Amino acid sequence: MTGRKTVQQASLSELWLLSYPLIVTMAAQVIMQFVDRMFLAWYSHDALAACVPAGVLAVTFGALFMGLASYTSVFISQYYAQKKYASVTISLWQGILLAVLSSCLLAALTPLGGWIIRLFDHAAAVTPLELKYFGILNLFGGFPIINNALASFFSGRGQTKIPMWVTLCGNAVNILLDYVMIFGKLGFPEMGIAGAAWATVLGSASMTCVFAGLIFAGRVRKRFKVAKLAGFYKPVFSRLLRFGVPNGFGFLMDIMSFTLFTFMVGNIDVLSLQASNVVMSMQPVVFMVLLGLGIGIQILVSKYQGLQRPDLSVQVVKNACKIGYAYAGTVGLSFFFLAPFFVGLFIPASSPDAALIAQKTYPLMKLVSFFVVFDATYLIFGEAIRGAGDTKFYMFIMVFCAWFLLIPGTWLIVYRWHGSVFAVWSWLTFYAALTAIFMLWRFWLGKWKKIHITGS
Repeated sequence: MTGRKTVQQASLSELWLLSYPLIVTMAAQVIMQFVDRMFLAWYSHDALAACVPAGVLAVTFGALFMGLASYTSVFISQYYAQKKYASVTISLWQGILLAVLSSCLLAALTPLGGWIIRLFDHAAAVTPLELKYFGILNLFGGFPIINNALASFFSGRGQTKIPMWVTLCGNAVNILLDYVMIFGKLGFPEMGIAGAAWATVLGSASMTCVFAGLIFAGRVRKRFKVAKLAGFYKPVFSRLLRFGVPNGFGFLMDIMSFTLFTFMVGNIDVLSLQASNVVMSMQPVVFMVLLGLGIGIQILVSKYQGLQRPDLSVQVVKNACKIGYAYAGTVGLSFFFLAPFFVGLFIPASSPDAALIAQKTYPLMKLVSFFVVFDATYLIFGEAIRGAGDTKFYMFIMVFCAWFLLIPGTWLIVYRWHGSVFAVWSWLTFYAALTAIFMLWRFWLGKWKKIHITGS
């Protein structure tokens, strides 16, 4: 699947060759997000304070659909390993159909998002910016969902370099447009936070065009009969819904809990919100990169489950631990000992209230040092069981941890006990540790070994 004929099955090399383009893809997303928020921080502190909760809310609204569309790669991986090439194409089309339907539904939910933003009643200068940023991102949020389905055609077959290059090009478009549209350069009007949102939309749209061009190119179209097999195919569509909806819903619960956490922190005070947003902006440095590794784990576990080799799936996870913990440990130590450097990237010393924000942010960086290790555990073992089709357990655990632990606990700390931003981040770190333990425990039980998502 890696395109290297001599690569040994379930070896560290196989996982790395498959995963590193995905890691580069996620790292590029982190860099793009980092630059986007850095430009907005330079533009105004209110824009920075608005972009994080509004951006997280947009991600939350799209989470269910993103999780559903991305699960197309698991089906494609199993069918490709079984050399059922017609089923590969049929799976692609079911993913595309679901993505298009999801895009329409997501756009229709935009007014609901606006109501949620007003409900939390952030600072008067911040709320209008949140509404503007969210409105643009959510209305055109279908592009990333469709991109997930289209990218699955390549990543599910092990051709992960193609989504990598497409994403890099789309991110380059995004960053360039960020600069010219936020600050009003090269003849563009100064659009501020709206410019950042439009840059994101146009970057995603450019990726959709490239993916479609590659899939419908002559050689690929003929080999996989892309045009001939187009349309609705109920058996695969139903199975994709059966396994993909719990996958997407679990992802939604995870993202939603972070969204509500972010909004509730905003009700402590503005400086605490800015401190939390700085740390929240750094956390994806670990999460998104490990998510790239996690997608690689998911694809390989799905491949070996399709070949009925759970022993090789276990070896994939062992190799993933070597890569994942090495990375998470390095970043965690960097956050712990180099906190002033990272905070200074977002809060220049000359900024108003810089010292007060930094004073609140440094202790949070210490917590994040432990958080990233728990995050790595959650992603490695969670992606493994999801790749095997154990998506219902994942969904139930995320519902329990989000709605019975993180959200009510954060509400009590903020609204009843009037706790500090450090207290709520301590609770978030506990939540991360608990989800990690649950995923590790489920993998160790081994029930996922008996699941066959394609019915083979």
